Amino acid sequence: MKKLILFDIDGTILNFKHGIAKSLFADLLSELFGKEVPDSAIPDFWGMTDLQILRIISQNIGVSYDDTLKILPTIWSRIYISFEEHTTIENVKILPGVVELINDLHINPDIQLGLITGNFFENAYLKLRAHNLDKFFPIGAFGSDSDDRNMLPPIAIKRANELVGSEIFNTNNTLIIGDTPRDIDCAKAHNIAVLCVATGAATFDELSLLHADFVLNDLSDTQNTIEIINRLIEN
Repeated sequence: MKKLILFDIDGTILNFKHGIAKSLFADLLSELFGKEVPDSAIPDFWGMTDLQILRIISQNIGVSYDDTLKILPTIWSRIYISFEEHTTIENVKILPGVVELINDLHINPDIQLGLITGNFFENAYLKLRAHNLDKFFPIGAFGSDSDDRNMLPPIAIKRANELVGSEIFNTNNTLIIGDTPRDIDCAKAHNIAVLCVATGAATFDELSLLHADFVLNDLSDTQNTIEIINRLIEN
């Protein structure tokens, strides 16, 4: 059976140094809109799409979301430049077992790897390039596709099918690997299996209580993780 494995990035593949992202978003939006962006206006980023983050911050500082969308290309290009300065090996830490797992999945001809992430398109690949992982993920759904993470799985599946030139992938042979309650929600919204890993903000117990199909402390046991992936999709 062909399988589509969709990885979240932050908290699942890697951790970006805490506090940088919020500071960069706040500084840029303050400059563009001429308004103060206090800490209270900035939501918890975990599991949110970047469009959702922009919508919430805009609302909290009294800026119309429509006005934000009008300058979206400027926001993406400016925030990318800011992130580029901070996306270093020191600030981007790969999580345990991730490289080994991705390599093993990549060489399996029955598996297509992809992304499902809250990062906007360019930023997703910027973070992955810090450790040369971008080459493994030719498709995905991103935080620039929707301000609702639950809309991302169908987008990723559609792009995977376009990549291979056939309607091979569907919700039955797709698995999402993530680390937040929002990863669980977006998978369950489409009856997609979800494997959660407690390497992000949520604990093992929190993820278990939210009925992820399986929860691991981390991805360090490659063979065990692959067995779980196969079992979840086959079921």
